Amino acid sequence: MPDFGATGWGRAWVRAVESTAVTTPNPLLPKARSLARNDAVTTVDIAPGRLTAEVVDRGRHHRVTIDIPLWTGQVRLVADRLVARSLAEHRGLAPGDLPDALAADLASHGIDIAVPTDAQTATCTCASRRRPCSHVLATHYALAQRVDEQPALALTLRAPRRTGHRQGDPDWIDLREVDAAAFYGG
Repeated sequence: MPDFGATGWGRAWVRAVESTAVTTPNPLLPKARSLARNDAVTTVDIAPGRLTAEVVDRGRHHRVTIDIPLWTGQVRLVADRLVARSLAEHRGLAPGDLPDALAADLASHGIDIAVPTDAQTATCTCASRRRPCSHVLATHYALAQRVDEQPALALTLRAPRRTGHRQGDPDWIDLREVDAAAFYGG
């Protein structure tokens, strides 16, 4: 099993960092993977549109902030509908879990789970002139690991509120999250 991107949810974030569209490999990726693999990314906080982390590299603490565009408008409506339908089909999921089939369904509708690094705004307190630096990249790999463990975090990051995801009791759903047309077979 891979260290990063074991699920479709985490794989989307790994692909955002390891884009196949680049002409030369990024020499910072091995260091970034090593930092993430060796738990140098000590804290990761995920909120709608923002990822913050602390990365310890050679005894120095670096604060990383990554701003990620939220789903809006029609994309958000389609994502809400797809998530609600998937959750209705998979009622036995543990809180925080989402089926990989939903990640594939979102992708088939042109809805990106992850955002390429050039569409993000990232800052780091390190002195590196290279952007994104290895600490920002390590934060992405740490995010991929966490999203692999709890896919709903990917929705938290891209949606202003948790898109159709229920917390706590997996047999309970907020009625405001039910698409009436889909519910009644419309």
